[in-house]
Amino acid sequence: MTSQTPSETMTFQRLLTHKEQLHESRIEDGQMEAELSEGEAIIRLERFGLTTNNITYAAFGDAMEYWKFFPTGQDDWGHMPVWGIGRVIASATDGVQVGDRYFGYYPMATHLKLVIDKVTPRGFVDVSDHRQGLPAAYNYYTNCGDTDTSAPESDYRILLRPLFLTSYMLSDYLMDNDFFGARQVVISSASSKTAFGSAFCIQGNTDARIIGLTSDRNRDFVERLDCYPSVATYDELSSIDADSPTLYIDFSGDSHLRERIHQHFGNNLVHDCYAGSSSNLEFNYESIDDNNHKTRFFFAAPHYRKRVRELGGRVVLTAMDARQAEFIQALSNPDAPWVSLCFSSGLEEAAQVIGRLCHNRVGPDEGHIVVLP
Repeated sequence: MTSQTPSETMTFQRLLTHKEQLHESRIEDGQMEAELSEGEAIIRLERFGLTTNNITYAAFGDAMEYWKFFPTGQDDWGHMPVWGIGRVIASATDGVQVGDRYFGYYPMATHLKLVIDKVTPRGFVDVSDHRQGLPAAYNYYTNCGDTDTSAPESDYRILLRPLFLTSYMLSDYLMDNDFFGARQVVISSASSKTAFGSAFCIQGNTDARIIGLTSDRNRDFVERLDCYPSVATYDELSSIDADSPTLYIDFSGDSHLRERIHQHFGNNLVHDCYAGSSSNLEFNYESIDDNNHKTRFFFAAPHYRKRVRELGGRVVLTAMDARQAEFIQALSNPDAPWVSLCFSSGLEEAAQVIGRLCHNRVGPDEGHIVVLP
C-alpha cells in the first residue's frame, strides 16, 4: 500500500457545463481533502477524448442520470463526463500504486478522488456512495499497464472506446433479434463515429442492404468510408425503396426526421432503434413511445450486462476488443485515415472544442484529444 499526502488539502481545477446551455462552460478552482482513508486514491487526469457523445451525456444528463456521476454541488452547473486516462498520484489502496495509469470515466477536472473496491491486475471499481445504483460499466477503471498512453493507437482507443461499445452492442442486439426481419438498414447521422462504427460491426452479419443517411455537407465523407454500400442525403429519403422491410437506426435524435421515416416506410418499417442524439440536444423520452410502438430507445449498458450474464465478461470483452482493433486499424490507416487526431491543451481549449461540438462545427474526420499539461 502506498500513500502520498503532501498537504491536508490540495487545489484542483474543473470545467463546468451549464445544464440548460451546454455550449456555456466555466473553469473554477476547488479544494480536495488530500488525506486518504483506506481504500481511497487520487488520480490526476492526463488526457481525454471529446466527441458529440459527450454532448449527448450532458443532453441526457437528467433523463439518464449522467449528472450524478460527478456531483458539483451546484444546481445549474454539472460535470460533463469524458473518457480518458489518468495517473494515480496518491493511494491508500492495496494493488493501486502511485504512478499507475487507468482508463475510465472522469469529470473534466484535473483530479478525482475515488473509493476503490474489487481490485485486480486488470483494474478496479469506484464504489463511491453517489455512484451506487448507476450503470456499472461507467464505474470500472482499466489498468493501462505498460501501454504507451501517448501513442496514436492509445489516443484512438480513448476517443473511440465509449462510442464503439455502443456500436458493438447495438450490432449484437440487432443480430440477437435477426435484424427484425429487415432487408435494408437505414442509419441516420451516418457521419457520426458511433453510426459508422455500428455500420462497420453490422457488415458481414446480415444480407440486408446498409444505407447511410447524411447531410449534403457530409456526403463525400460518408461515401469515403468503407462502411456503407449506399449513401443518401436527407433530401433523398423519398428515393429509398419504401416497399422493402426496413430497420431504422436513429443516431440523429431528430423527431421531424423520424416522422418522415415513419411516413415514408409505413408498415414496412419493422423497427425504429433510437440510439443517439447527434443533432438534438433536447432529450424527449416520451416521444419514442409514438409511431405504433415501433420506436425503442437503445441503451448499450443493459445489453452489455445481458451478454456478460450469458457468455461471461472475458468472452464479451475479448470479442469486442478484437473488433475494435480492426475498426481502429481501418479508421486510422495512415494512407487514407477516416479520422485524424486533433490535439488541444488544457481546460480552456477543451471548452472551445465543446462549444464547436454544440454548434456542429466539428468535421466528421476530426478526432479531438485534450491533453492536460
